[in-house]
Amino acid sequence: MMHRAGILLSITGLSLVLASCATEGGPGTSTAPMDFAMDTGGGRMFYKGTAFIPRGFHSSEAFDLEVHLRRWGNPPANETSLTVLHVLKNEFEGTGHFLPLGNGAGEIQFAPGRRLQLRGAVLDEGQELDGEWYLDGKLVGGFRIVRKGQLFP
Repeated sequence: MMHRAGILLSITGLSLVLASCATEGGPGTSTAPMDFAMDTGGGRMFYKGTAFIPRGFHSSEAFDLEVHLRRWGNPPANETSLTVLHVLKNEFEGTGHFLPLGNGAGEIQFAPGRRLQLRGAVLDEGQELDGEWYLDGKLVGGFRIVRKGQLFP
């Protein structure tokens, strides 16, 4: 009987030690990296990078996300792509706010100033957002956010 009590006490002690070393991960604190690509329509200038989302795009609740983008591909070839380069620069890091629009659609607005907006269809059980992006309300091109590794190996 005493032997069992010792084993039980040891297991309890080990559990407490391991639990004290664990990190607390409340709701919304972990994020999933996603491949993110945007194009400037006919300008053939692209941005690619990563979006970090705390939940799927099929969520009925709004949420914040982080993005890291880098210009990729051809240089600016028209007025639209020159404007995009002026605003987003060669690299863009920002915080966006995802808003579910219903009917399988969603929108992301970026701070500051909400100049950059993305609107698209929620696909692949909430693991993809695919649509068009706008700068100052003007359509610029298409975008796609998908599971990490699907666009850029």
